[in-house]
Amino acid sequence: MNQGLFGGPSGKREGPGDQRRMILAVAISAVILIGWSYLFPQAPVKPTPPADPASVAASAAASTTGSAPAAPIGPTAPTFERKVLATLRAPDHQSVRIANVDGQIEGWEIEEDQYRLRDDKGEPAGAYPVVGTLDAKRRHGIFLPPRLDLSIGGKPARGEYQVVEVSSAGNDTLVRWNDPASGAEITRRYTLAPDDYGVDVELTVKNRGSEPLAYGLTAVLRGAQDDDEASGSMFSPPIYLFGAVCQHAKDFERMPVRDVISNLADPDEPTHFTEGVTWAGVDNRYFMTAALPGDGDARGCEMLAGPVAAEVDPSTVPEKFSLLTVRLEMADGQVAPGAQVTRKLRFFGGPKKLDVLKAQTPSAAAAIDFGFFSPICVPMLWLMRAFEGVFGNWGLAIILLTLVVKLLTLPLTHKQYKSMAAMKTVQPKLKALQVKYKDDKARLQTEMMALYRENKVNPMAGCFPMLLMMPIYFSLYRTIYSAVDLYQADFMFWIKDLSQQDPYYISPLLLGVLMFVQTRLSPTTGDAMQAKVMMYVMPVMFTGMMLFLPSGLVLYIFVNTLLGILQQTFIFKRGAVPAAA
Repeated sequence: MNQGLFGGPSGKREGPGDQRRMILAVAISAVILIGWSYLFPQAPVKPTPPADPASVAASAAASTTGSAPAAPIGPTAPTFERKVLATLRAPDHQSVRIANVDGQIEGWEIEEDQYRLRDDKGEPAGAYPVVGTLDAKRRHGIFLPPRLDLSIGGKPARGEYQVVEVSSAGNDTLVRWNDPASGAEITRRYTLAPDDYGVDVELTVKNRGSEPLAYGLTAVLRGAQDDDEASGSMFSPPIYLFGAVCQHAKDFERMPVRDVISNLADPDEPTHFTEGVTWAGVDNRYFMTAALPGDGDARGCEMLAGPVAAEVDPSTVPEKFSLLTVRLEMADGQVAPGAQVTRKLRFFGGPKKLDVLKAQTPSAAAAIDFGFFSPICVPMLWLMRAFEGVFGNWGLAIILLTLVVKLLTLPLTHKQYKSMAAMKTVQPKLKALQVKYKDDKARLQTEMMALYRENKVNPMAGCFPMLLMMPIYFSLYRTIYSAVDLYQADFMFWIKDLSQQDPYYISPLLLGVLMFVQTRLSPTTGDAMQAKVMMYVMPVMFTGMMLFLPSGLVLYIFVNTLLGILQQTFIFKRGAVPAAA
């Protein structure tokens, strides 16, 4: 039984008939396909936006209940010059810029060393702009600034804000605007979180008039996806595939751009959720912007696409870019004459670290896509982070985590390799039978089964432990795939980013050599042609796959394969198994 990608047997045997071989082949194929669907998310089909962006917004409005499309900012925008009112900063952590236009967030940068931009030599070259503006020359996807939109009397309340105060620590500011239409005084206070990736917003509406004021609030999250950057492939999952996310009563909704566009064109497909909504945002594999309102403050979550919904000038949208918008509708209300109302919201903007997302209120941990094996992935990620905390190297943390998983699965792998060793003891007799009855397949099958019974060998015994271990190995794989901790994480030598492929393809080629050694050690029960395919073709094929995988994943498979070879060699020697012919 030959070794597969995760150190388990993946070969096939000559069964006692075509029907049995067919059942075995279908079963193994099903397991591989199901596992593959968890390991590699489906590569997105590049969306083709409608010819008229306005038609998308109209379609979205028609398909929702009690919700109108966001008013384009162009016709209602004041003519004053845009400028930055205040820059909030948590040193060596993050910074946020507040603009005078509507008193909204304009820019958001992460200043931690791990996330800084890199130059051609891999050296830090500036803070990472997790949120920024879009122009026709941009060549990478980006999150657009999140907004908290206010309406008074059913009309957008927009104008030029002025600074009222800035804290001495530089992490808090208050800006104000007087609405000439309603006479209301609007203030916004922004407070930068010192130890996570949040900005707390307090919006206060003070009614200076003699009549009650009706107001509404909507949080708007947006992303601009570079479709080429998000295309990926089967062996190179995309990092910058943007999606709309929404936590509601029935489920956690994750919808990539292509699905939002498709659902907007089909009135039977949902893009608007109203039951038990708690938070919403836009994310990719490693980063996210989200709106986290107070308990019970959210009323609905709407997903839209195109420049109209995002309130972006179409002329500034680069070619082959798709715009995604999520509108989190919040509870509306009234302000009595002479009274004021304050509403609170937190914006999140940064890397999707599990502990940070769990600490949010409400928890946003569901944004990390561990797939079906989340209950196993979470403790694995905790253990990997613990190793990194001790040794200060994520590559070493992957190696130690793989070793721990290998030790925990030792009873299963030991049984698997003992079965393989037993198969190897009958290998010479099996070869003799294949030569003797090469022209009589039926007799060959009968004699093979008799040989197995005589030596108390079960060719399938090595397969069942592999099936039991698959969820564990898939979980380990998914943990490494989803962990933002590996983003631009340095290992050693030439590997400077464990989330990207090996720039010189050295580790995949070394892994190919290990896989060749592993197939040499493994017994084969098929004919000579099958043996040659497993020995030469499979290592070459897997090496080709590994060339484009993130180097952190290749490191995990390399270590797991090496440990499998050592264990296999020990068991074979201990059992005095004869060398392969």
